[in-house]
Amino acid sequence: GEGPCSPCPPNSRTTSGAATVCTCRNGYYRADTDPADSACTSVPSSPRSVISNVNETSLVLEWSEPRDT
Repeated sequence: GEGPCSPCPPNSRTTSGAATVCTCRNGYYRADTDPADSACTSVPSSPRSVISNVNETSLVLEWSEPRDT
């Protein structure tokens, strides 16, 4: 196309030179609504330090954010 080539976004690749779209690597995804030049991401890791508190009428869960978001 017109203009210089750009590298594929993070966690994506192409199998041919001068490709117009880079596909996500295995285990990584891009939403249908994301632009083709956005990075591919994976699912987050599990929450850390999950604590549950139960009383007679409710359950409260607390946790630390995942290591990999």
